[in-house]
Amino acid sequence: LVVALSIMSAAALGWEVKSLGIILVTILMNVSYFEPETTRIMILRHAVERRLKTGHEIGQLRPSDPTKANDPELKALSKKFGMLHGVSTTLNMVALGFGCYWLNFIASLVGDK
Repeated sequence: LVVALSIMSAAALGWEVKSLGIILVTILMNVSYFEPETTRIMILRHAVERRLKTGHEIGQLRPSDPTKANDPELKALSKKFGMLHGVSTTLNMVALGFGCYWLNFIASLVGDK
């Protein structure tokens, strides 16, 4: 909502709004698809880990037991979770980067006055 209001205000003032639009799109993509899907896959992965009696090892990404580590369902869920989590994080970083660009743009306008 804040980003949408900022876009309308900036457009009314004749400012560049592309960066705000990119922020809005990346946040909406993340909130509407990537975060819920990542959470869903994480919950499924935790259920498989409980079934295999693993996942409680601190500091390990994979179980120590090779039979548990090579479980096809756990491997598939871990791969999908890693991909979704990576995309979600990348979208957050893109929004942060364009937010920094926008703040720099606003600071330069304020500094000129």
